[in-house]
Amino acid sequence: MKVIFLDIDGVLNSSAYDRKRDWDKLTNIDESRLPLVKRIVDETGAKIVLSSTWRVHWDTDAEKCDADGGYLNETFSKCSLEIFSKTPDLGMDGDRPEEIRAWLDAAAEPVERFVILDDYRYAWGKLSDFFVKTNPRFGLGLEEGHVLRAIEILNG
Repeated sequence: MKVIFLDIDGVLNSSAYDRKRDWDKLTNIDESRLPLVKRIVDETGAKIVLSSTWRVHWDTDAEKCDADGGYLNETFSKCSLEIFSKTPDLGMDGDRPEEIRAWLDAAAEPVERFVILDDYRYAWGKLSDFFVKTNPRFGLGLEEGHVLRAIEILNG
């Protein structure tokens, strides 16, 4: 199995998007970024695992999603995308790299390759070769160059 560990804020939105979006509605995701995620999925067969803090709103059982989790499912489905899973919440003592390692250690099937799409430079350590950093301040979050790098990582 191939996996995309996906952050939301800073990957599927940006400062430029924030300046034009409707703040009176649930519009946190810049839907123009979703075809880029779809391209990664289509060209690699990877499954999406939420590593974002948004994961607290989402569940594999759609009935257990709150309004924000439902928004994720609805928005992703517009581009024929599905969220497969989410990383565990390790609380205040955990960080994103540890949560990703925990998910990898507990995966029900072997993970052949994975990529991490995030806008924050955590101390990725041994995971840094699989990390693709987006730039939401001076870019649009996920962009073409990130897509090409993610596909390269996932397809070897």
